[in-house]
Amino acid sequence: MTADTGLRQAGTGAPFDETYDMVTKAVHEHGISTATISDVLDALGITNRVLDTRLQRMSGDQQMVFGTAYTVSWVPVRKGPSILAASPSTWEEVRDFLVPEVLDGRGMIYVAGSGPLVTDAALAGGLSTTYFFEQLRFEALVLGGAIRDRDVVEQSTRPVVATNFVPTDTQGAYRVESAGTTCLVNRALVHTGDWVFSDGNGTVVVPAARLHEVLAASTATGSTEQDVLRRIRAGDRLPDIIAEIGTI
Repeated sequence: MTADTGLRQAGTGAPFDETYDMVTKAVHEHGISTATISDVLDALGITNRVLDTRLQRMSGDQQMVFGTAYTVSWVPVRKGPSILAASPSTWEEVRDFLVPEVLDGRGMIYVAGSGPLVTDAALAGGLSTTYFFEQLRFEALVLGGAIRDRDVVEQSTRPVVATNFVPTDTQGAYRVESAGTTCLVNRALVHTGDWVFSDGNGTVVVPAARLHEVLAASTATGSTEQDVLRRIRAGDRLPDIIAEIGTI
């Protein structure tokens, strides 16, 4: 997916708006959680779509947030073909993490990764987080590693998902390989345009091509779970309910 199609997808066209409304209705009316979606992904044989459990909420509450992924791929800085040649400035290496091609991030979740989780250098900080949320209006940030500037980040009402706070930045150690294509968050490959769902349980990624299928199954599962919960609270025994419906 190109940056341009990503921009059209996020909040500027009727097809996207209709899909976003459909997802919103499913989540809020049927009590869908990431646990529900995870179960559905397992049942459909869609593997490796739950992000590493070390990723936790660093800001905002634990409520569900969702949107299409806009990805930034980081890689370690390595020497070039000549050890005598001047290296690019650190700004040249990292500037694309600010996704200058994105003018409106509504309906999108910023996702950054470098393969193995980067816990010793921050993939974003207080200034960039404020910019992403207040100017570009991303729904959330999901970072495959650390973030810094805790005093600023924790003030945000929108969710930041990361591994830990750290004082060190990435400059000189990592560079942006690409934006608006794919990124690897530990072992999970995320494509720009995939749907990201994140709540207090964790974060899951649904391939864009499977969204309607996953959402339909999740809606049915969510309704069943809400009915089971109602019956338990009314005094029904859980073993009897499981024997009746064949799932838990």
